[in-house]
Amino acid sequence: MSQFRKNSLTLAQKRQLYSEFSVHLQRWMEAGMEGFFEHLDEHFFSLAEQAVSDSTQRSYIDAIRELRQSKADLGQGYQQRVMLASEQFFLDFKSYQHEFLRTRIHIGEDQNSMELINQDVLEEDLAVMRVTHHAENRHLSRLKALNGLLAGVIPGKSLKRAEMPVSPGILSNTLQHVLQEWSGDLQTKLSFYEVFGKYCLSSLDKLYPDLIVVLEKAGLSPVQKPVRQQREGQKAAKIPQRSGSLDESTLFGIVALVRQLQEEQKESLGLPSQKIVRLPEEWPVATAETITGVIRILQSELSTSPPRDIRQARVTQNALKGQLIAELGKTAADQKVRLQRLDQHIIDVVNMLFEYILDDPVMPAQMKVLLVRLQMPVLRISLEDKTFLTDRSHPVRDLLNNLAAAAARWADEGDYAGNSIYGRIEQVVQRILDDSEGNVDLWIEVNREFEAYVLNEERGARVAEERLSQVAKGKERLSLARQAVDGHLADLLPAAIPAPVYQIIDEVWRDVMTLILLREGEDSKEWRESVQILERLIDSIIPRADPEERQVQMAKVPVLLADLRRGFASISYDSGRSSMMFKQLQHCHVTSLRGLHPATMKYEPEDHASPTEESIQNILDDEFMRQVNELKQGQWITWNTLAGKELRGKLCWRSEVTDLLMFVDLRGRRVAEMSSSELADLLRGGRAMVLTSIDCPMIERALAAIYKSLSQKVPGHVLPA
Repeated sequence: MSQFRKNSLTLAQKRQLYSEFSVHLQRWMEAGMEGFFEHLDEHFFSLAEQAVSDSTQRSYIDAIRELRQSKADLGQGYQQRVMLASEQFFLDFKSYQHEFLRTRIHIGEDQNSMELINQDVLEEDLAVMRVTHHAENRHLSRLKALNGLLAGVIPGKSLKRAEMPVSPGILSNTLQHVLQEWSGDLQTKLSFYEVFGKYCLSSLDKLYPDLIVVLEKAGLSPVQKPVRQQREGQKAAKIPQRSGSLDESTLFGIVALVRQLQEEQKESLGLPSQKIVRLPEEWPVATAETITGVIRILQSELSTSPPRDIRQARVTQNALKGQLIAELGKTAADQKVRLQRLDQHIIDVVNMLFEYILDDPVMPAQMKVLLVRLQMPVLRISLEDKTFLTDRSHPVRDLLNNLAAAAARWADEGDYAGNSIYGRIEQVVQRILDDSEGNVDLWIEVNREFEAYVLNEERGARVAEERLSQVAKGKERLSLARQAVDGHLADLLPAAIPAPVYQIIDEVWRDVMTLILLREGEDSKEWRESVQILERLIDSIIPRADPEERQVQMAKVPVLLADLRRGFASISYDSGRSSMMFKQLQHCHVTSLRGLHPATMKYEPEDHASPTEESIQNILDDEFMRQVNELKQGQWITWNTLAGKELRGKLCWRSEVTDLLMFVDLRGRRVAEMSSSELADLLRGGRAMVLTSIDCPMIERALAAIYKSLSQKVPGHVLPA
């Protein structure tokens, strides 16, 4: 490989480096996954044999069956996501941050407000933390070396060990992501992490040296972490939102404005009625049947040959506009009848209405393509029932608004199935198009069915959204508790402690104290007892010179061990590993009781840096940050990914501790998590938009926009204040 200068890699060089990096990573995963599933199968079988009840045994047997059926998909999904993480790290670090890095949670002042969280989620997160922590301790020296080299790939950004794409944390979180599809119970899922830590993360010493060699050959040198400069962030001033209501004159005045337009102005607006041939005024007015007969033919053509994309939709709409005028003029001339001026104006207004739909910034393109197909049925209803433009509760308007409301919250993820939002709207549109009679009762019936469908979807979305919020809050509280415990440990522990004691505290007692803090709080008896047990543990390995003091010390050991075992049992810690730890602790006690000092090591808890201290320097106090700060729960935004894909999400949850924001789709599924500064960057770059008008009914939005546009064309007209 060619030698790269430190911190100056081009995109081509990064691709070359990733190519060599990925070869070793792929080789390690292929070897590890094969052994992982074999050991997991054996583990499930062993647990089934040892099960004390038929139901427990059955759950493990079911897990064996499911594992053998799905291990290929699980293994492939895991490898693909790990490779994606590495690829994005080298080639698109910002996307990597958004997709794979969890925001660090900083300790808040109100720690007593922590509530109980879903215990299954808590136990799974603790299992992930446990195997991650154990692997980090096991491979600490190589992790430090690898971290220093990988930091050179992203110059100008600090890189923590946990943020590397091949760190134990990312590898474990990837497994947690893949196991979302696992249908087994919590205990079988926890077995995944136990076996993963034992047989995969433990073998990272076979991967890291190869990766270090690749990076060193590339000419990268270890990057020293910069000293952070702290700066207080200023809270953005809030600007009150103006809540305007639609002026009633927009509903009744549009036709009056159309009448005042000159022919050139109508032509500049693309209104078709001005092209209708002027027919003798003495001719009788055309009947509704005459007009709807022409519309019915065009509606049938649109039903059989619908547009497939937004470009075709615009072409089709313009073609229909021309066809309608030509056919109406020809039919009227053949039958020696004329069109009323009001009918011509209604044609213009309906045309502008669907022009607005095609240009609506709120609605996704594919939904515009669907809804614009309703132009002919809506025109037919409008000509037969003039109240369509003035009656807010008109059944046709009601259905259009309901369809548009669902459409505006939909993101194109390729789901066009019959029971999806897209599929249901498509079915509604097709039923309307297939109706040759133009019966308003059909619109009422279809609307009733669609409202029932949306109501059912909203119920499910609320449940899913609440679940996500609870999980997010739970993880935040878990992180807060974890950091609080780390703070207590830093205060309580001496500078150096024996390795077995270090292991008990780091791998087990931290989790015990975390759970107690979450469940009982810092003022509880249980919390004080957990701290006292820790203090007694430290005291138990301090040598005594006086023989009588040694006797007292020795008498306290059995009680201490019993208390420790209860703590181990409270988090269901592995019994085999527990026995090994207690044997090592026994050696420490024997050594200290002889008046000797056991070998010690320095206790170094992970450094939890506040994200606000690091990121506040990049937050600009401008209109975009103010816009993000004013974003309320329930508001929708749309944004484009770097790949050009459009996403939509509703703000479901905002952290009270950090600036993390979570967005969900219309079915309550998580779409994205981002910080306020990240969202402000998207807004600042024109890649995101807050959908402020999404809750305003589409027909009202359209008529208001049409009214405003026409008002600007009429001399001397003043818009309502």
